Amino acid sequence: MPGRLNGKVAIITGAGSGIGLEASILFAKEGAKIVAADVNETTGKATVARIEAELGYTGTGAPPAIFVKVDVSKEKEIKHAVEVAEKEFGKLNVIFNNAGIMHPADDNAETTEERVWDLTMTINVKGVWWGCKHAIPAFRRAGGGSIINTASFVALRGAATPQLACK
Repeated sequence: MPGRLNGKVAIITGAGSGIGLEASILFAKEGAKIVAADVNETTGKATVARIEAELGYTGTGAPPAIFVKVDVSKEKEIKHAVEVAEKEFGKLNVIFNNAGIMHPADDNAETTEERVWDLTMTINVKGVWWGCKHAIPAFRRAGGGSIINTASFVALRGAATPQLACK
């Protein structure tokens, strides 16, 4: 039975764990080819292996997923992931900007250090922007695409701990 994403190609950042891992598996089961992008090579490759196992991939033909090491705080690495998606799978249809952090030193306005603020903003905000910036031209070449951005509920509801930069 054809899945809702048959013939689509998706980059999922933060694919090595949590929402990114589960989204990667779900998208693959729905027929998408996955570019599992993560800063952690071990967990990112494990995501690909899990997709292959769940889909019964035997190593024959095009793989259902590939891993690309991506630190979303570095624009060139996100751009590279888009280039890999187009080279390996011929196009890009979806970017799921899922990678994000909640730095343990992200506290309150008086104690959070600027380096923690800057790192959090670069990953959680610039990383999303760079994903969109580089995916949109690829979507145009493919005839369209979809952007999915994960955001924390903390921005709307607050949290039990301060998390200045995550709000």
